[in-house]
Parts: sequence; C-alpha cells; structure tokens
Amino acid sequence: MDSFVYFALLTIVILFLLGTPLCVTFSIGSIAIMIHVMDFPVGNISQIFFTTISGYPMLAMPFFIFAGNLILSSGGMGHLRDCINRLVGHLPGGMAVAICIFAAFLGSISGSATACLAIIGTIFVPMMAASGYPRAFASGLAVTSAGLGAVIPPSVFMIIFGASNRISIADLFAAGVGPGLLAAALMCLLTVYLSIRRGYSGGAKASLALRLEAFRKAFPILLMPLIVLGGIYSGVFSPTQAAAVACVYSLALGVLIYKGITWKVFMDALVETVRLSSMIYFLVIGGELFGRVLGYVGLPQMISQWVIDLQLGPTAFLFAVQAMLLVMGFFFSSFPMVVIVLPLFLPSATALGIDPSLYGALAVFCAIIGEVTPPMGPQLWIAAPICKEKIGNIMREAWAFLGVQVLALILVTLFPQISLFLVHFVR
Repeated sequence: MDSFVYFALLTIVILFLLGTPLCVTFSIGSIAIMIHVMDFPVGNISQIFFTTISGYPMLAMPFFIFAGNLILSSGGMGHLRDCINRLVGHLPGGMAVAICIFAAFLGSISGSATACLAIIGTIFVPMMAASGYPRAFASGLAVTSAGLGAVIPPSVFMIIFGASNRISIADLFAAGVGPGLLAAALMCLLTVYLSIRRGYSGGAKASLALRLEAFRKAFPILLMPLIVLGGIYSGVFSPTQAAAVACVYSLALGVLIYKGITWKVFMDALVETVRLSSMIYFLVIGGELFGRVLGYVGLPQMISQWVIDLQLGPTAFLFAVQAMLLVMGFFFSSFPMVVIVLPLFLPSATALGIDPSLYGALAVFCAIIGEVTPPMGPQLWIAAPICKEKIGNIMREAWAFLGVQVLALILVTLFPQISLFLVHFVR
C-alpha cells in the first residue's frame, strides 16, 4: 500500500481524536487519497457529493425530521401522555410503564431518539419526580426508552443506512418493528418488577369515562403511524412519499386540531430540520468518500476473508458483529457507526445468507444502545440538563434497561422471525 495512504489515514485518526467535525475528518483524508493515489478526477469527486445526497430514498430523511418536529410542537403530546397514563397509570410503577409505551409510540411518529428524549424528559420526568419516583430512576428510564424512537419506524438511521447501501427502506422499517416492540415490552416488564421491588406504587385507576375522553383527544395523533406506516406497507405510497404525507398531516394537526403550531413554531421547526438535515447530509457525503477509500484499501474483503477463515455461521457472525458494535459504542457516536462501520460488514452478512434488512435493523439497534453508554454517550449529555440529574446517577439506573435491550437483541438474533415476519408479510 502507498505510504501516502497510511499518512492520510493517520491524518483522519488525528483529526477525529482532536474533535474535528466528522464530515471534515472523513472528507479531507479521503479526497487526498482519491486524488493522489486512486487518480480520481476532481470533477468526479464533486459529482459524488451530488449523487450521494440526491437519491430519491434519501429525501425521506428531512421530511420525516420535519414531520417529527411539527408533531412534537403540535400541542398534542399532552393528550397522548394523558391517554397512555390513564390506560396503565394504575399499575405498579404505572407512570414508568407509560414512559416505555409513550417512547415506543413517539418512535413511530418522529424517528429521532433525541426528539423523543426531549419530549419524555420535559413531560414525564417532572411528573414522575412529583409523584415520588427518584429523579435518577425516571431519568435513566427516559434516556434508554428514547432510543426506541430510532429503532421503531420511521427511523432516520434506517433511512440513512438503506439509502446509502441500496437496501429497501420499507424492508428496514418492517424489520425494526419486532425488535423495537420486543425491547419496549421487556422494558415494561422490568419497570413493573423494579417498581414492585422498590415500592413504587401506581396511581388511582381512571374511570372508563376518563379513559374514553383521553382517547378521544389523542385519537388524531394516534392515527398518524397508521396512516404513514400503513400507507407504506399497503403499497399506497413509498417511504419518501409517506414522509411528505406525514409533514402535511402533522401540520394539519398542529394548526387545525391542537392549535399548537404558530408561524414562529413552524419556522423554528423548519430551521431545526434544515440544521439537522444539513449535518446528516455532510456526514453521509464524508462517509461515502471514506467508504470508497476503504474499498480501495480492501477492508470489506479482509473482513469477508476473516469470516471465512473463522468459519462463522450466520448466528455466530451476528453475535460477533453485535459485540463489536456494542464495544465501539462506548467510544463512538451512532452517526459515524451507521455511515462508516455498519456497511463494512454488509458484504459478509449477505454472503452468509443473512437478510440485509435483519442485519441493518440489529446493527442500528446496537448503534443506538451506544448512544447511552459512557464515556461518549451523547444522549447522556443531552439528558442531564433536560432531566436535571447528574450523569452518574442517570447511568446507574440506565444499566438495567440497557441490559434488557441487549436481551432483546439476543432473542431476535436467535429467533430472527421476530424481525423478519413483517418483512416477509409486506414483500
């Protein structure tokens, strides 16, 4: 290998360790290698910039982010919270169980773990603290359950992974439903167990009339995942079209029904969407350039050969990759893992007969768990000021829920039909 390649790769590592923005880190070294070693014309590199982000599937990402920002500002979150709380609030630790259900539902309308954390930390954590729950427990549950928002479709991470690697986004969405709901169910069971053990009691049981009233107020927002995901799986529209429909529906809810969207709220949501989407697009461009360099170096082929030499079967391979991704999650945030690391193992997964949508769903889930594990754990740094709790206290309560999420990963790996049943049904 050319010595210049080693120098450029070392530059990428140094820039990464210095905290340089990831899009700059991956792009500088990659462009240098492509020009000086791979003999890429500069005009072709600029073309890569355009083709990477102009694909039709990639358009779904900013639309879903915008829809999530609108629905979270629509004024309907309080009604959704009351509906779920009146349904399960009487159980031992009922308010904590409501967080898990609320997070799972938020995942089906926002697709962003950070957005879910902001809403849960703002709405539920103060309520739980006022009801006698330790704030650390409420915060640990909030930061881990928010990750369900990036696993249960529509998921921004799955859109990026699918669009970058030419995998059906609809299949990835379908493959994420089983693991996400299983993790939510296991977290609910663990919450009930911990609440009984620690003496966290539930609230008064709501009457049928109160439940029906709360359901009536929350019904318009409850329809959103049925319209969006039902439209995708029934073939009425594509994921990108579904994202546009979600924007229109969210805007209609916020303006006509819940009346929480003003012109200022609308513009704030639009600006936040542009800011986040731009960051993701630049990161995807850097990942595409770096991926071409890794392909030139032959790293994916090395990994495939490593799998062949170890004679790993599909299940053992998935476990090995998951263990590697979970360890990497301690030191890397999820975006570079989804853009750079996950595609490296995709050729080996395909060669072993593993459905790409299953691999993608499980790998994205691993990356999301890494969002909470220290010392990197960006979700922890976001949760601390929102939940008004120290990071150490949050992490102490979060470990049990992370363990349950890892258990969900193990169960889906051993019984892949948990994830693939819906994929096979909608294909």
